[in-house]
Amino acid sequence: MTHGRRISVLYRMMAMMLLNTLLLLIGLELAAGAVLTIATFPTVKGLLAQVTGKPNDLVSHYRALPYYAEQDWSSRYWQEHQLALKKSYYPYVIWRSPAFTGTMLNIDQDGIRQTPGAECSPDAYKLFIFGGSAIWGWGAPDWGTIPAYLQAELQAREDRPVCVINFGENAYISTQSRIQLELMLETGNVPDAVIFYDGVNEVLAASQTGQPILHQNYAEIMNRFQNPQPPLISWFQSLNSVQLLQQVMLQTGVSGNKGNAHHPVDTDQLAKAIAQAYLNHCKIVSALAETYEFDAYFFWQPYILIGDKPLTNEEQSMMTELDWVLVMDPELIALFTATYKRIESAAPTHQNLYYIAPVFDGVESQLWIDTWGHVTPEGNRLIAQKMLPIIEKQLAEK
Repeated sequence: MTHGRRISVLYRMMAMMLLNTLLLLIGLELAAGAVLTIATFPTVKGLLAQVTGKPNDLVSHYRALPYYAEQDWSSRYWQEHQLALKKSYYPYVIWRSPAFTGTMLNIDQDGIRQTPGAECSPDAYKLFIFGGSAIWGWGAPDWGTIPAYLQAELQAREDRPVCVINFGENAYISTQSRIQLELMLETGNVPDAVIFYDGVNEVLAASQTGQPILHQNYAEIMNRFQNPQPPLISWFQSLNSVQLLQQVMLQTGVSGNKGNAHHPVDTDQLAKAIAQAYLNHCKIVSALAETYEFDAYFFWQPYILIGDKPLTNEEQSMMTELDWVLVMDPELIALFTATYKRIESAAPTHQNLYYIAPVFDGVESQLWIDTWGHVTPEGNRLIAQKMLPIIEKQLAEK
């Protein structure tokens, strides 16, 4: 065999090996993507999904729940929900949703989810509502959010136009919401009233770092600024096969981290700090309300672990078989319980702070859809009904 012929044969062999290797890697990447789609790894795709909007298997979990299986709008809603989860940078509050237009879910150019029927004319009664994904309306079409139900009920009772604006955003804590309110006030957009609906995210965020006030996924977001990755490394880390390997290492303990997102804490001390931080938040907003002449209401939200609601089989399984949605370890359960007790004790002595955790007591039908504090549209309606008399009383006194 001539020298040229040997080089040609060697070239073809190397080309074939490279092609086979490339095809193998592509196959592994596709297989890893399929596994990540159906796998039930806890935590890792849980809390982060609220901020990053990365596709995950939560949608299949939600769609399989009996409530959604019976709704003719369910399939379309969850398709739009998954598409709308992406986040964009927003000044001071870090992230908000980008604009999205759908049939079940609509977000404007300022990242504000739309409230059907809102009439925001100059003479309207303007109500700003702040909170996390529970206010944003996780699991509900536009018409089924808490702000939407309040809009409909208030409009039916008021002679003037009503403008309810949903400032809720996935994973927000009260500090981010308060900053959002301040941004509105700075531009001269002053409401007649504001509602803050908080609780679950205050506990979850604090459990991640061991201290209150810091936003959710603090370490991950901070790391993006302090340790930016070169584009090639970022691309490599985004591969399905690499993410799958990381997931396996987390669950087997090889990485030295069991995948638990919660920071070891002194439960009583952290619960005390969370509660005090929230009471300080209420005090700050109340001072703004007095200065800018609007009413302020603070509602501490219900949670699946708290109260006397008879849990359905599906609701009970969310804390056991489906713990991949959010790991309900004993430490986190204790932190929720201790924090809620402190807020319950404080509410009667703090003006306009309402502890509504028992709102679902005695309701036998399924309302909870996960362990993040999200409920069905029917649950949102019951919460709005709890808020409504309080708001109406204040309106009647004016």
